[in-house]
Amino acid sequence: MPNLPTWEVKLSILGPIKIRETHEMRIFKGFRINDPFYSDIIINSSNLGVETNVTSFASNSSLAHKAAIFFVGQMLDSLALLTRQSLSLSFQDIKVDRYKEIPTRRIIEREEWLAAFKESRCLNEYEQTFLRALGWYRKGLCSQDPFDKFLALWISIEITASKYHTKDSKTKRGIKNQIWQCFVTLWGECEDWPIIPGDKKWIENSYKIRKDIAHGLAPVTVQSIEEIISQIETLEEVAHCFLSDWKNKQLPMDDHMTSLLDHIGQESQ
Repeated sequence: MPNLPTWEVKLSILGPIKIRETHEMRIFKGFRINDPFYSDIIINSSNLGVETNVTSFASNSSLAHKAAIFFVGQMLDSLALLTRQSLSLSFQDIKVDRYKEIPTRRIIEREEWLAAFKESRCLNEYEQTFLRALGWYRKGLCSQDPFDKFLALWISIEITASKYHTKDSKTKRGIKNQIWQCFVTLWGECEDWPIIPGDKKWIENSYKIRKDIAHGLAPVTVQSIEEIISQIETLEEVAHCFLSDWKNKQLPMDDHMTSLLDHIGQESQ
């Protein structure tokens, strides 16, 4: 395979985060016919989040830009689950005077950046469906529209349950039973569920809201918007707890990481 030119791509990460100092790191990015290659990352402070410079290998600048967006975007999916902060990518230089500076921001330490990059690469290799669910969770955190926010957060739960449920006569009936089974797998009986203990109607009611939004059945009125907004905080808490617990308790992340590092032959610095 011919050598590809190296490009440096600048991306802004917008959100209520900051760093203590500039970070430089080399991160495993992928394989060229089983030959591992890496991207050099520089993360700098910004009044609106952080700025990143990412090296990318591609035949032209457009492909390099797209590759960097994909690479950093997947890392943000993992980081969003860790921080529960709205994190979005900007592909252009942002003028501070066009945006209000964020007064309260979560400090992301170097170890957390490294962990998010490594985890996203690991999920991309072994658990792509779960990584896609994290992407929807991040979309839910970022969205300002209550209908879009509710839908994205719910989809993050649906994707996970539809992939990882155990097939039986009940789960064959559809996604509501698949979600119920996954909740029981993680947390036991409904009375013991975190956040919504004993609420046997929560899945059914949330699914109805999701269906009404997705099919355009939810009326756009002040009352309907207020009703959906009143449900979003609980939905975000359930989605975060479900995704975090599923990753930590049901996915063999340690085995995946060991396998990936063995395949790479070395750990990123």
